[in-house]
Amino acid sequence: MEKRAHVATACLPRRLAWWGFAAVLACIATLPAGAAAASLSPQELQVIGRAIAFMQPPPAGGIDAVVYAEGNPASRQDADTILSEIGSGLQVGNLLLPAREVEAGALAQGGFAIAIAAAGANGPSLAAAARAAHILCVTAELSAVETGTCTMGISTRPRVEIVLNHVAAAASNVTFAAAFRMMIHEM
Repeated sequence: MEKRAHVATACLPRRLAWWGFAAVLACIATLPAGAAAASLSPQELQVIGRAIAFMQPPPAGGIDAVVYAEGNPASRQDADTILSEIGSGLQVGNLLLPAREVEAGALAQGGFAIAIAAAGANGPSLAAAARAAHILCVTAELSAVETGTCTMGISTRPRVEIVLNHVAAAASNVTFAAAFRMMIHEM
């Protein structure tokens, strides 16, 4: 009798594991075909909105540019996903900034408050366009911030991390309040 009780409890974790695995598969199966997670999560987009509120001076208006790499379908799809997560706009303090997809070279047209880089969009053309337009470039690719291609990097996994490239910020003429700079990692 003791042996049976022992076997029953030994099988319980395996049953729970299979049930959890089945639940994960069911969730994946409900995703639309071709759906992919964005390089920036909704939580990271909220952090971006809060960080932009610390800019000196804060943006008075304009459009968030969700930038993709021209000729890169994966980058364009990531930009589509980020744009759908932003919805009607990115909340920056009391201001709601609408968003629009653009290719990196189109930043020179002006009217943009910030540039949010989709996956694969970080490169010399985005860096040059953001500097010429004097706008903040934000990305999930922290390596792009280290190299100075983009000004600010955001990550919320496993904890919130904001990295700012001081040289890239100065080149784009972007400044932040001293209180914000104390809360982030600057390089």
